[in-house]
Amino acid sequence: MPVSAALPQTSGDQAKLGALLVLLHGADTAFRSVEATYRVWRHDERLHEAFLADFEEQKRRGASISLHSFGSDDPAPPEREETMRIWREGERVREEHHGGQRDGYYAVADGPLWWIWDEHMGAMSNQDDPSVGSGVGQELQVMLNPTPLLSSMRFRVTGSSEVAGRATVTTHATPRPQDPRHGRSLALHELGTGAHHYKLEVDQERGLLLAVTAIRNEQPFHKITTLAIQFDEPTPAETFQFQPPEGEQIQPSWDRHPPQHVTLTEAQQLAPFTVLMPDQVPASWQVHCTFFEASQRPPSPPQVSLNYRSDDGHESISISQMAATDRASHHYENMVNSDDWQDLTRDGASIKVRPSGWGQAQAHLERDGTFVFLVSDNLTSDQLATIAAGLRPAPDVGSI
Repeated sequence: MPVSAALPQTSGDQAKLGALLVLLHGADTAFRSVEATYRVWRHDERLHEAFLADFEEQKRRGASISLHSFGSDDPAPPEREETMRIWREGERVREEHHGGQRDGYYAVADGPLWWIWDEHMGAMSNQDDPSVGSGVGQELQVMLNPTPLLSSMRFRVTGSSEVAGRATVTTHATPRPQDPRHGRSLALHELGTGAHHYKLEVDQERGLLLAVTAIRNEQPFHKITTLAIQFDEPTPAETFQFQPPEGEQIQPSWDRHPPQHVTLTEAQQLAPFTVLMPDQVPASWQVHCTFFEASQRPPSPPQVSLNYRSDDGHESISISQMAATDRASHHYENMVNSDDWQDLTRDGASIKVRPSGWGQAQAHLERDGTFVFLVSDNLTSDQLATIAAGLRPAPDVGSI
């Protein structure tokens, strides 16, 4: 019997799908150089709901993950939009953000070397140590190389369209079930975590993504749209040269103020606030104390971190501290101002707790002019409150 007689007949839909898969399969070699401009739109409330729904689904599937909640009393617009520009040529990349929360950010990479400018962090580079990595060159990578989506999505061709003057294949894509041991695909995270499905516009010639809409409960919450794109055109050499703003010095690495691993007594001597320690801990617990100096870039107050862990690793707690007057300038301010904290009283002390439904139990309080934030992946919020109530000043001189 001829081999062809044993093969199923190919329908029109199957032929379209096959052509789409061939396009996506070859997208990672679709150009030598590219310059692209994207508009990124987010609906914050829907995006947050989709993220939380995905978090709960991953936990039901057996993933071991924790979720940190950040809140704010400041009113924010329900929708945000920014523009990104990306240049790529071989191992050289330039990325720019315009508008949105990262307005003014730009970065350049040349092979293993990278340079970053950010209003909050200043100018940084790994030119003193090329082994220090970064995420430069990875933003919106899936738009220019969607080939990894072949293993994490199922596709259905639904029509055709045009984006940025280029013909596209309109595609309906749904996430494949993920193995919780491997975590969620980073490519899907970039397109919008927690979507029930995605609407893709795939370049008919090169297989790149020209537009993506993440949809949950039939409502869009995240969109990436190509505004302009050109391939294999000469790129001016200065495009990949980094020039910080006038007066800014390039810092040698992320770690400009390395943490100091110290004893509790040394921490009390170094910190400009009262360092607090638990009154009692089990004999099997070991403590690691770290002091962080204040820094101007990024702005951060002096802090002390105590990490207790039992010998068998089944119990642990992290206790972060800073001067109470510095809390307003730190991200903890947003965390403690959310409305899901409960008031508890232990030994006359007022403590706010949040149960482990967020992936970890959390508690915070102020005492002796010090703000203390406690978290644990394996203790309850009630246990954290008991430990918080027993905090006392650490010694400032040794016992020997």
